[in-house]
Amino acid sequence: MRSARAFTLIELIVVVAIIGFTAIGFGLALKDTGGNSLATGQTLLSTMVSAARAQAAVHQTEARLLIYGTRPPAGDPEKFLRLMQVVRAESPGSPRTNWLPASGVVSLPRGIYVVPTATNGLLAAGVIWPSNPPLTSTLAAALPHGQPTGTPFATPATAFYIEFLPDGTCSQVPSVSPTQPSYARLLVGTASLSAANLPQFNNSGAVRGLVIRPSGSVTFINDATSF
Repeated sequence: MRSARAFTLIELIVVVAIIGFTAIGFGLALKDTGGNSLATGQTLLSTMVSAARAQAAVHQTEARLLIYGTRPPAGDPEKFLRLMQVVRAESPGSPRTNWLPASGVVSLPRGIYVVPTATNGLLAAGVIWPSNPPLTSTLAAALPHGQPTGTPFATPATAFYIEFLPDGTCSQVPSVSPTQPSYARLLVGTASLSAANLPQFNNSGAVRGLVIRPSGSVTFINDATSF
């Protein structure tokens, strides 16, 4: 039985092709297509995760999917929790490595935002957001050093990220045991901007996303109650 941690040649060919699509602005082309924007956002998120995982494997270094996290008013409300880019580590394993852009900068469709780790101040009036289990993403905060220059993520901007290791696994998914693995999650939801230019998530049922297993493999979740 093939190990879940390994990449097959076909998988590498597919995900390297995905990198090419993102590099030429595939995500930007989807930004305002209309229709089912939530499903489009979910697909785009999956594309970027696949590109990050491929970068880690092909270059044998850590790779991250960055999500713009500079909160308004300091940050751009059009980018906050919507703008994404894949970066890879210049020096594998270094705690203070530089991060190199590895894809184009892409944006989620209008009205669609990544649900962060904490939703403080980001809920519309009267909206009750599930807390057990929490309906949030598994994201870390990027260190200010080493963020790629010449991009929206350059210092002093801040970013959230999810990271993949050279063997294709997700560094933020500890495995409790072979029979009780834990999973990382990336969620997108619908939101509208408040007077303070902050996204206000307006429907806890209008959430889709991805579950990322310890191996790095991804499963689509189309129902908010299934996370």
